[in-house]
Amino acid sequence: METEFESRLRKTVEQVQARASIQTEKYDRGPVAIYMERAEDAFEIMRLVMDAPFPVGLTKNFHRYSNLFFSWRALAPFDKISGEFHIVHLAEAVVRGPQPSAFDPETSEVGKLIEEFRIFETHPVGGTGTYSALRFTHNQDSPEIWYFDIRQGPTRLHISYGDYLDVMLRTRGLYHWQYLFAEPDADNYGMRASLPYLRDGLEFLGREFPDDDLSDLRGRLDVRIRVAGERS
Repeated sequence: METEFESRLRKTVEQVQARASIQTEKYDRGPVAIYMERAEDAFEIMRLVMDAPFPVGLTKNFHRYSNLFFSWRALAPFDKISGEFHIVHLAEAVVRGPQPSAFDPETSEVGKLIEEFRIFETHPVGGTGTYSALRFTHNQDSPEIWYFDIRQGPTRLHISYGDYLDVMLRTRGLYHWQYLFAEPDADNYGMRASLPYLRDGLEFLGREFPDDDLSDLRGRLDVRIRVAGERS
């Protein structure tokens, strides 16, 4: 039986696939970790690997997918608008440990930070050089969420894991939506360069899915556009 989040994810994909103006580029549900039916089972595996209790906030939107790919692209005249999400199981993200990085943790502060990342969502189909990761701290309520963009490096997001997955579904994985939850910063090149795309992308999603309330996301976008404009 599907978890509540798995059901919403499936329905979101079906909504996108039903739109004549959107082309699905890849959809692969991958295997389901049925041996981790409950969040508690996954957390026990993670606790053994990390030798530490896990934040209670990770129970929201628990899913059992080992790997799930979904990517889409709007058709002309909006064919520059696209999105993607590739989510992995929390336990697998922890067991895999740190991923290879061009930043040396022995000589780079950024490298030391990235070594603490546990990647839970990536974007390999679009080849954007981006991913999202957990960073576990002593805070037992919720781990930190970071967004890595090859153009910018790592950026801290002000959002919880469960809320991240909620917004991921609402935006259908629109590329770079994560910057809407980063601190407004005119010096963040990745954010600044993504703002025109996010403006067009949210407008497109609003037209295609009028039942969705995207006003909070538009408000966040407006703040970041204003901050970026103050720099110029």
